Amino acid sequence: MEETIQGFNFPTTTIGWFGYSKQKCGPNTSSGNVPRASARCTGQYGNPKFDTPNFLQCDITFSNIQGNLSMNTSDLLQLASSTQILTSNPETLTADNVTKAIDITNTLLERSSNISEAVAVAALTTVSQLLEASVPDSVAEMSLNLARSLENILQGSDETSLVAQPNLAVQSVVLTSNNTVGVQFSALTGLSGSFAADRIRLNTNASELVSDDREPTDVQIFIRLSPGVPRRSSDISVGFVLYQNDRFFRSRDFRALLGSHRRVISGNVKGAGRMGFDHVEMVFRPVNVPNTTLYDFACVSWNYTKSEWSTEGCYKFKVSLEALHCFCNHTTNFAALMG
Repeated sequence: MEETIQGFNFPTTTIGWFGYSKQKCGPNTSSGNVPRASARCTGQYGNPKFDTPNFLQCDITFSNIQGNLSMNTSDLLQLASSTQILTSNPETLTADNVTKAIDITNTLLERSSNISEAVAVAALTTVSQLLEASVPDSVAEMSLNLARSLENILQGSDETSLVAQPNLAVQSVVLTSNNTVGVQFSALTGLSGSFAADRIRLNTNASELVSDDREPTDVQIFIRLSPGVPRRSSDISVGFVLYQNDRFFRSRDFRALLGSHRRVISGNVKGAGRMGFDHVEMVFRPVNVPNTTLYDFACVSWNYTKSEWSTEGCYKFKVSLEALHCFCNHTTNFAALMG
């Protein structure tokens, strides 16, 4: 159902996602044919509503935003929401647009300890949209810096924090019990293939990776903490980042099958110390690609030093055509490479 807010018309939108106004900037402006406003759909228990809209100045450009950020402006929400709106049609972005949008977003996320929740959500939404854009090879290093910034913002809070956009889901939590054995994150299968908050599950009292046949999943990850190691629970946070595809991880050696994409999941533990972490288990459900057959797969993690996927410390087990099971002895960005 369409909703009108402050004279702008917003389409029906999934809870947690942003809707973009049907009103657009004029063709003679710098942002011609770009929506003039965005609004996030929020609410629970079947009562969705749009938050206060953010508006775009139709004469603003990515270069303007970069310049304002370099001046340490205090109006970060306006800059973050403008970048988000400018990237809302990712298929129309040029290589220069993508390069500047990644730079802006990375600059915002690097200030994660000093930005508001609204700024962080706008930046994460931009990342989700950029995962649909054509990311040029020339910005491979910038893309990896952005992935690292996403890992670094997972500091957690007193409550579970979740942002789920169509191509990106980010969740962090501070553990409230020093008896916690492990944490499991699951993204449930949806008809659209996109991520949504109501299809993300987090179990902060898990003892092993458990699949529920009643709720089929796309991806699951279980992080086990070392048993018997003294720790202060208030100092431990666990965070996850789930990417719809691997466009930020440009592999030279492992090319995806034509027409396929790889979901990438990042799991991180902060505050437990090297001896407070035991292992990671994951399950990836392969996306069917027409006229192809799954012959084999490899469990890998991203090596930032080499800028390449690596099998070091990761193993496959419980091999089946329905699900790819992986075990790793460290935390970072993970994927299952299929062949």
